Amino acid sequence: MQSPLDQLRISIQRVRDLISLHNSIKAQATAALDVSDILRSALVLGVSALDYYVHDVVTLGILEIHRGTRPEPAVTANATQSAFSRFKVSLGSAREDRTIAIDIYS
Repeated sequence: MQSPLDQLRISIQRVRDLISLHNSIKAQATAALDVSDILRSALVLGVSALDYYVHDVVTLGILEIHRGTRPEPAVTANATQSAFSRFKVSLGSAREDRTIAIDIYS
């Protein structure tokens, strides 16, 4: 499994490749051919890559806090406990799912 940062780099390179493809086709084609969809797809891929990266980094951070390998976020001046502690949810019978998720990201 690739790290979130490696996956982001791969996706950003694909975005750059799409932009290069657009520029190349536009330089060789007539004005009758609309190649703007290639740029639109590059934008969508870039936003999706960033969303995927942030999602993975947050998920890994939450799992590390849960395992105890990363400290909880500091308590802010206007709060009595950290945001992570405030939103703890009982997993009830989902203990096996949690263990599987931790194993996947290990």
